[in-house]
Amino acid sequence: AFLSLPPARLHLLPPPSSPLYDSPFAEPCGKGMMGTPHNPPVHTTTISMMAAAASKSSSIHQDEDGNCVFGKKEYWDQMYGGGRGGETASGKRAIVKAADRKQLPSDAYSWYCGWDELEPFWRMIVPDRTSRILIAGIGNDPTPVGMFDAGWTTMLAYDYSQGGVDRARELFGADRGNSVELITADARNLPLETASVDSTLDKGTLDAIYITGEDIFLDSVKEMGRVTAAGGYVVSISRVIERNFLLGAFDEQLWVNVHDGSLAFATDGEATIDLGAELFSWKRTAI
Repeated sequence: AFLSLPPARLHLLPPPSSPLYDSPFAEPCGKGMMGTPHNPPVHTTTISMMAAAASKSSSIHQDEDGNCVFGKKEYWDQMYGGGRGGETASGKRAIVKAADRKQLPSDAYSWYCGWDELEPFWRMIVPDRTSRILIAGIGNDPTPVGMFDAGWTTMLAYDYSQGGVDRARELFGADRGNSVELITADARNLPLETASVDSTLDKGTLDAIYITGEDIFLDSVKEMGRVTAAGGYVVSISRVIERNFLLGAFDEQLWVNVHDGSLAFATDGEATIDLGAELFSWKRTAI
């Protein structure tokens, strides 16, 4: 069981209405700013739910105290349960009124991009389909299902919300679900042995954690490092965390940075602009 394991193409930009850009993390988000000078994608015209939530100037996706709800476990429990204001499934009062928020779909939602856009870069960074894969904050994103179907089948995925784990189990289905380990866990304290993971995919999870607080974010990155084996990778798709802060969170004595958020191309010419966010990756060099 996973837990016990020690010709280039010309890419035209999609229109602003493209689903690739319809992400809650798309615009300035509290601490992290899309407008900072770190090769930001050009698609900044769509409304960003997460950005607006973290912005002090907006009430969208804020609780009554003005804090961004994307950093609250209760929000995700409510969202995955299909809550639309009032009370959650457990009877607790919803932390965001329906009138103040744009509801994310509870059944399935791909943050930033889907597997089709991610695959060329993932295949380039993690070519070995026997790698032990960790999915950080799986929730209701069908991207890991596409990864599984493409051959990366030694997979463990976790989410802080039990509702997210339940949704992931539904997305994987009975056949795949018997091969994938799905657990509820805190990113700061994973129930995994040290160096038991070959590669981790983070697609928006660190962004949400960062909104919660820098200390929590740094603890989560440290835990990613603990479970990653030497020679393993962390691949992060991010649009919220300030570039230098994100890069600095990975200790240069333990990691080599491979992708730094700059425009990059996959083997067959696919560009990171297709990801709807920025690509970061690191290779673990020491334990």
